[in-house]
Amino acid sequence: MRAVNVLLYEGFTTMDALGPAEALSRALDDGRKCYEIEYFSVAGGLVGGSTNAKIWTRKLNEIAKFDVLLVPGGFAARKLAHESGFIAILGELARRHEYVIAVCTGSVLLAKIGLLDGMEATSNKLSWQWAILEAPGVRWIRGARWCVSGKFYTGSGVSAGIDAALGFIADMHGRDEAQRIARAMEYVWNSDKNADLF
Repeated sequence: MRAVNVLLYEGFTTMDALGPAEALSRALDDGRKCYEIEYFSVAGGLVGGSTNAKIWTRKLNEIAKFDVLLVPGGFAARKLAHESGFIAILGELARRHEYVIAVCTGSVLLAKIGLLDGMEATSNKLSWQWAILEAPGVRWIRGARWCVSGKFYTGSGVSAGIDAALGFIADMHGRDEAQRIARAMEYVWNSDKNADLF
């Protein structure tokens, strides 16, 4: 089983993290679960999200497998984007993981590392001007629901994280599996990554 390591910080948007985590947790290969979801933060312990949900996290040095890193967004991302210590830690994690999925303003945190320079990415349309000013080296695609650039998947605002996660599942395990998960979740998957209604 592969690991999905969710990087949390105080004030993360709950659905940015838990929406994709739910989709990924349902992926099956020959009846066996493909992904184990784990939650981490810089200091470990309880981390509170936008809905006041608190999730128990382990410290980053406890990460055992570097398969998929999931980076949610949130209003707190605007401050974290200027905290060099956090960006350095995120950079090390992003380089070590085989794949990285960033949602909403989590894409900007990822972009601050410099790994997305010259690559296509997207982010929350309500934070669009901030995103492009923070990381002008990125080829920001406003009309995208999500973007794929090498090992990096970036999703637009909040619910688009589920679409991006299902897109990742389709790429890794086939479109039928992504559609099966969407049906099981009773979720209408926006399966065209180049079509964002917002």
